Amino acid sequence: MARVCILTDSTAQFTRPDFSGQDRIYLIPFRVSPDPRQAEPSLSRTASAPQLTAPSEHDFLRFYSQLSCEYDSIMTITLSGSLSPVCRHAQAAARRYNNHTAIQVIDSQTTAVGLGLLVQAAAEAASAGASLTEIECQVRSALTRIYMLVCIPEMRVLAEAGYLSRSQATVGEMLGLLPIFVIEDGRLMPMEKVRTQRHLFESFQEFVDEFEDPYYVALVRGLNHNTIRTRPLREYIYENFPETLFSEHNMNTHLTALLGQQSIGLVVVETSLER
Repeated sequence: MARVCILTDSTAQFTRPDFSGQDRIYLIPFRVSPDPRQAEPSLSRTASAPQLTAPSEHDFLRFYSQLSCEYDSIMTITLSGSLSPVCRHAQAAARRYNNHTAIQVIDSQTTAVGLGLLVQAAAEAASAGASLTEIECQVRSALTRIYMLVCIPEMRVLAEAGYLSRSQATVGEMLGLLPIFVIEDGRLMPMEKVRTQRHLFESFQEFVDEFEDPYYVALVRGLNHNTIRTRPLREYIYENFPETLFSEHNMNTHLTALLGQQSIGLVVVETSLER
């Protein structure tokens, strides 16, 4: 039986840390470093502005070499290539790697819990004996059933990613706007701007209402989450979608560095990823 492992990046957030198959999952980490510009006036309301550096092609080659000692095949699933060059680095390393091990790289077109759920499903399939090709087909089918909204109040993040100019980010933060994006085909697509948390959660509720019977809903929050009251949304899900699985998660350090400390996201899975 071919042994397949799953390699993902450190922005993945897992809903079940003790699920079967976790021994096949490996994380290639991003690097977080202080922003060298933090001594300058910052657009962010937060004191620190960490920079996130994606794993390099060399990093992936090193992981591929180490994993090939134990596994016949490696399934690499990364966060959206539009949010980071990590997928591009993984693909370049796979093309260069000339060992016997088969490597497949998939752009999840999402991140956070969405990425974590894909990885969990892939690991479970691998533990059940699925081949690399079978796992690839399952993952590509599953990623079309994952949807994500994200609110990024720290518009510095958007300016650095090229979605806004620095002047637009400055004005937006001065006005206290809460921009909401939908991740569509892996890209941040503007949906609307709201001014209060109440309006933010109303937008989240309206988004969930677009699904007749969602299988899973997850809320992810940046490290500075104490000011975000999530109870109204939690109660709304429990009352209106009693059969839907629901969970809340604090973003890990690397995901927070990517999206900002005040960010909050909503992940909706249309149907079970095991189907």
